[in-house]
Amino acid sequence: RTIEDALRVNAEFKETYDSEPEIKKLVDTAQGLEGIVHHVSTHAAGVLIADEPLTHTVPLQRPSRADEDSPVMMTQYSMDPVAKLGLLKMDFLGLTNLTILDRAVNFLEKNQGIKIVLDDLPLDDQETFDLLSSGNTTDLFQLESAGMRRYIKELKPSNIGDISAMIALYRPGPMENIEDFIDSKFGRKAVEYPDPSLKELLDETYGIIVYQDQVLLILQQFAGYTLGEADIVRKAMGKKIASLMAEEREKFVTGAAAKGFEKSLATSVFDLIEPFAGYAFNKAHSVSYALISYWTGYFKCHYPLEYMAAVLNSRLDHPEKIVTSINECFRLGIPVLLPDINRSGEFFTIDHDSGPTAGIRVGLAAVKTVGEAAVRPLVEEREANGPYESIDDFCHRAGSRGLNRRTLESLTKAGAFDTLANRGAVLDSLDQIVAFAQLEAKSRNSGQSSLFDGSAGEDAGGLPGIELGDADVPPEEKATWERELIGVSLSYNPMWQLAGLNAGDAFNSIDQLDDDMQGKSLSLLGHVSSITDRFTKEQKKFFVVTLDLLGGTVEVVVWPNVLERTQALWTEGKILRVIGKLRVRGDQLSLACDQVQEHMTNQAPSSNGNSHGIGERNGNGNGNGQQAGNGNSNGSSNGHSNGANAAQPNPDLAAANGGSHRTLSLAVRESDNAIDDAHR
Repeated sequence: RTIEDALRVNAEFKETYDSEPEIKKLVDTAQGLEGIVHHVSTHAAGVLIADEPLTHTVPLQRPSRADEDSPVMMTQYSMDPVAKLGLLKMDFLGLTNLTILDRAVNFLEKNQGIKIVLDDLPLDDQETFDLLSSGNTTDLFQLESAGMRRYIKELKPSNIGDISAMIALYRPGPMENIEDFIDSKFGRKAVEYPDPSLKELLDETYGIIVYQDQVLLILQQFAGYTLGEADIVRKAMGKKIASLMAEEREKFVTGAAAKGFEKSLATSVFDLIEPFAGYAFNKAHSVSYALISYWTGYFKCHYPLEYMAAVLNSRLDHPEKIVTSINECFRLGIPVLLPDINRSGEFFTIDHDSGPTAGIRVGLAAVKTVGEAAVRPLVEEREANGPYESIDDFCHRAGSRGLNRRTLESLTKAGAFDTLANRGAVLDSLDQIVAFAQLEAKSRNSGQSSLFDGSAGEDAGGLPGIELGDADVPPEEKATWERELIGVSLSYNPMWQLAGLNAGDAFNSIDQLDDDMQGKSLSLLGHVSSITDRFTKEQKKFFVVTLDLLGGTVEVVVWPNVLERTQALWTEGKILRVIGKLRVRGDQLSLACDQVQEHMTNQAPSSNGNSHGIGERNGNGNGNGQQAGNGNSNGSSNGHSNGANAAQPNPDLAAANGGSHRTLSLAVRESDNAIDDAHR
């Protein structure tokens, strides 16, 4: 819309313009500026191609943010004038997922000696299609949104064509046909064609227009367009130019009539393609995306350790995505290990030596406020001269380049020095450590003898002036620091237990929830992190509960009538299954609780990462509790162990009760009725 349009349709504006000279002058000046380019920017991926030097055709300039010596030039014309000159503009997109795949290939060759060539991977791997069909597609290209996970689970893709069609359909316009596409695939809905003449064009997509190619071919076959004319129509549809669309509608109907089609049929076909022709993918684009989606699924299915390490390294600039990916590692049973000054690289690496199974070690540069430049010398020194034996040894060898108090404090709080000393002790001596490390570096650079030379330096704890005590901090405080600096707690985290549970029909990740679930009754499985008492106008108590899911939180409201029969279950630290209606308000999710069930955890928190201990106790919130005897206990650094120690008798407790301990073995037979079992 222009200022002239506003003057024509807004009577009050026109009256003010005519009666007030200052306003008239302002508007006239604005009209003189209207349409002038006010800034210059570079297209993210556009490359101009010509058969002669571009200086013969278009004016060029340096990119607005390039330096004076940049060899790359930018056109002064935007894309529409360039197209009218007959030049070819191509968009070359850079995809992070291609980098992820490249890193995964390198990880796999380095760690297992397996060399993968992506183009040689089989395209009919059933396990990969099973993974996609499960909906567990977090961190898979194009398939990780909540809506896409739901649809891909319903589609149950069995070939690349299915994935390609879903990617093409999951866009404005085509999206309304997703359910018909799925139902047609499984025979729940008869395949219908707008006209039998279009069967050959639409057969592979069950009678539904999915790709831009199909739109162009319908225009050609049904109404006699050339493909060049058809592409102009496609662009007009995308830009929603009303006048041009009216002209093309008339031309389409006339062309269809010339081929013997009824006017009513031609109008209905045009109405069918008009809403989404400008949004639809072309088939080559969609199939290319589907192939990358399949490759990411193949790696996640067969080589999850290497794949997730590559994913995490691609998320370094997106802390919120790191949290989601770490939670996915928990779900997959992959240990994620604290940063360690003697084991971590600059980035996420695979660690084979810190537990029964390999895990992913957090990189030093992945700690917030710690830059890559600051930690690279620390890693290089360790790789050249061996592990740091103590805090004293670290001060002696670290150097001062990029190493300051803030960096050391962040590394300490994130757990990077846990193998050398307690976090509390290191933090208490942080100023001394920084001062001595910098002084030692200065002395070394000036050629003076080291402060650490001689017998004092040979004693691991003998650095003069630095005395590390035994002070430490509670696990909860460590967990808080880790959440601040890594995004998630790795030394003490109830989310491990949640990730290890089979959620069944419940949702345990915030990524699984979306706007389409508004007002629907569903089940959430999460960790109760806080409970707040509130009161209604009638002074009846209700709870507002923060329920932690993987990747985020949901506010649960427990109204008085529900609280009355379930209050005993609401305790901070429990893992609960909560059933109720979801409410979505922008980015905020809340649930009005109708029922609640409890999951019991039977293992103490681990201090070194990623252990699960899960039992189960169910209660339906109506006073009739149920207990299931099929819980399982797991606990080790890699998240899998038989939990045998949990069942050992405590002789000290027996002695305190005035007798020796005895072991009693019981054989219990469980029926299908847990309530009857409880009273036998």
